[in-house]
Amino acid sequence: MRLFAAWAVCLLLGWPGLLGCQRQPALFKPAADPGETIYFVPVREKVVALTFDDGPNEPATGLILDALKRHQVKATFFLIGANVERYPETARRIKAEGHLIGNHTARHSMFDQSSAFAIAQDIADGQRAIETVTGVTPLWFRPPYGIKGPGMEEACRAQGMAIAGWSADANDWNPHSVEELVDSIVSQATPGDILLLHDGCETRHGADRQNTVAAVSLILEKLKAQGFRFVTVPDLLRAAGRPLAEFKNGARLLGLQIPAQPLPPGGGFWVRYFWDVPPGGDNLTPEAFVHYTTPDGSMQFQDNHEIPRLGDVRDRVLKHLVIVPRKAPLGRYQVRFGLFDPQTPEWRHRVPVRSAFRQQRRAVIIPDVLDVNQAAKP
Repeated sequence: MRLFAAWAVCLLLGWPGLLGCQRQPALFKPAADPGETIYFVPVREKVVALTFDDGPNEPATGLILDALKRHQVKATFFLIGANVERYPETARRIKAEGHLIGNHTARHSMFDQSSAFAIAQDIADGQRAIETVTGVTPLWFRPPYGIKGPGMEEACRAQGMAIAGWSADANDWNPHSVEELVDSIVSQATPGDILLLHDGCETRHGADRQNTVAAVSLILEKLKAQGFRFVTVPDLLRAAGRPLAEFKNGARLLGLQIPAQPLPPGGGFWVRYFWDVPPGGDNLTPEAFVHYTTPDGSMQFQDNHEIPRLGDVRDRVLKHLVIVPRKAPLGRYQVRFGLFDPQTPEWRHRVPVRSAFRQQRRAVIIPDVLDVNQAAKP
């Protein structure tokens, strides 16, 4: 998969006119504020953050810790207070071996069925249990099921915790074979991803995670062979670079992931968009245009879409299936993207944008993103 980041060389400075590249976007913050949600980070290195939810849980957590030690990898564990009290030695081992500990509540309750008071209490109880057993005061929180819930951000802000989402999910909370779990992560992984797996299952004692346990070593081996390095969530932020594009209305496209392999006419491919919308950005009216064009700028197909709103943590990544038309010309394609208001679609009304890539009529142009080849496998 190709991930296009904004730390390419920028040739021209300033807000764009008709042509040229403008001043680069501001660097992504190297640390998160309490109450802020981070689900993906535009990075300068080939790094990802491996995270586990719902532990500690034996024997799964211990076996995963063994695998991480063999591969000399540090991960982030979001622990449930009730499970910490049940497996205190495992919780202390996570700390002793240098992994980051985060808060995943005390009881793993459903935040969409809870009051603001109950949510704040569940978070505080989880914090207290983790501190009592491990001596660690978590600075990161992950909501159960990725559901935001009323008052959650305010509770995290008051308790000094940033919120960790994710951008690639193994879906190991559903029954899947080891091979499926490995492929779901390896096929998606791109620099800046926060990867989600589970070493437990809510508060169930001795939950069966044998397939996840078996998948972990294979995931580490395969991604290391591709040149990836594994870090904790705060270390991922410390490796932050620049977003792909920063728009004048505050919206940012942190990254855009497109498959690197050639595709035949009529074939389909998945694109992942990592949008970041500022607080209050639910009122933004512009939509994104994404046009796949031949090098002369002739549009062949598109993937226009609405920018994701600030909903649940689990819904931050936008993933679309794009179909190459059967009559699409063969050759290399570039992608042009930007923001426009559907009520005033003329290019002059597009939202001004900063990016390290060349621009034309307030559209960012990334060359050579897709190879349409008749001999390619569908």
